[in-house]
Amino acid sequence: MESEWTHIGRLWSNGEPYLAVDFGIRDRWLGASDDEYFDRIVDLGPAEVSIAVGGGVAAVVGGDNVVRDDSWMEVFESGGGVIAVVQASGDDYSQVVAAALRFAGAPAESSALIDVPSGRLALFSSACDGAGEYAMELLAPRAGHTPAEHGAPAQDADTGLSIPARSAGYRVEAWSYTSLGDSGCFARWLLIPRPVG
Repeated sequence: MESEWTHIGRLWSNGEPYLAVDFGIRDRWLGASDDEYFDRIVDLGPAEVSIAVGGGVAAVVGGDNVVRDDSWMEVFESGGGVIAVVQASGDDYSQVVAAALRFAGAPAESSALIDVPSGRLALFSSACDGAGEYAMELLAPRAGHTPAEHGAPAQDADTGLSIPARSAGYRVEAWSYTSLGDSGCFARWLLIPRPVG
């Protein structure tokens, strides 16, 4: 497991998962305007970590309602380019997040492969469109500290991320609800750079 992580953003979920998809095909996802969220996402189980989008594949991350319902998801990037999305619950929030990043057990779910030929990865709510009137604003990564507390959403919580890709492709590995005993629980998704071609 990676040892150095930088917190690059947080994503607010009202229970819905987010999509991680190549920036160049994000506009092919119509979660709001064409009901793709209800038709294709609502009934997905935790074992399904990817979905077809516009001739490509998107990773399905976050939205583990066993960990917590309405929730922040913390996003990190390692020095080696691994992207981690962590959903955590516990009395000492930052320590549970740190434990989730350190966790070395085998993935609970099957892996998936996504390609990122545009060089940018878009992370946005699956309940929104990927672009246009019904899309959320995608912010650039901002390096900072892991939040000390989960906290309530801010007024500007409805934003996603646009992350420069360190690779033309990623392998997606997922850990659904994972207990840490009395200290809390987490779910974690890793996007691991992989060679393409």
